[in-house]
Amino acid sequence: MRLTEMSGYRQVLEGSVVFQSLLPGDLDHVIASGLLVEVKAEETVLSEQMRGPGLYVVLEGLVEVFLPEVTATGARRPGRVRLNTLGPGRCLGEYSLLDDHATSAAARASTAAKLFFLSREEFKRITEGDPRVGMVIYRNLLRLLVGRLRAKDEDLDLFMFDPGDRAPGGE
Repeated sequence: MRLTEMSGYRQVLEGSVVFQSLLPGDLDHVIASGLLVEVKAEETVLSEQMRGPGLYVVLEGLVEVFLPEVTATGARRPGRVRLNTLGPGRCLGEYSLLDDHATSAAARASTAAKLFFLSREEFKRITEGDPRVGMVIYRNLLRLLVGRLRAKDEDLDLFMFDPGDRAPGGE
């Protein structure tokens, strides 16, 4: 991708959790290795249980991450489960990219959107080709995933705590 095509989105990518703290030249290299993907509203970006093709960063628009009512194996859920709505700077596809398993959820554009896409092969080439850059990107992804886990822990605590119960040691 030409850097000039991405110049308007550079600030979004600099601020994205994945690429924070990369040196300008390193970010230029990442940008040059990726693609600009445009999707229409309601267009599928990822399907549940597919082999994730790589990493996406939302540049414009909104992308909804969800569990579909019917799973890839044909089992039915009680309904579609919305997991998150991602806006500019947020990423998706990272689980499958990191653990080399199928995607754990589906994603589709809620609005027309522009995404930065870094294929699995390019991601690997970049992170393995320069250990310093790889360390920054992996550290950023680890912080993202730990943050999500902590948020889920807090949600679970709120769900499990009965306000009528007294806190331990309370009167």
